[in-house]
Amino acid sequence: MKHDPADEWREELVALLPRLRRYAVSLTGALHDGEDLLHSTIERALVKFDQFTQGTDLDRWLFRIAKNLWLDEI
Repeated sequence: MKHDPADEWREELVALLPRLRRYAVSLTGALHDGEDLLHSTIERALVKFDQFTQGTDLDRWLFRIAKNLWLDEI
């Protein structure tokens, strides 16, 4: 069976969703705004998947995306 890095990446992303959600809510201070930030973060990550470097910590990459999106918003 062939190993697909994209499948592994998606599985790790799904596993990180609860932590990323908590982080987004803590940044925004509101559940609704945190959910919006989470969705924007996941959308950006999926669009920019080709820029993700294998071996990089996915959680750090996602949290950085979330923080940058939030900073752009405020």
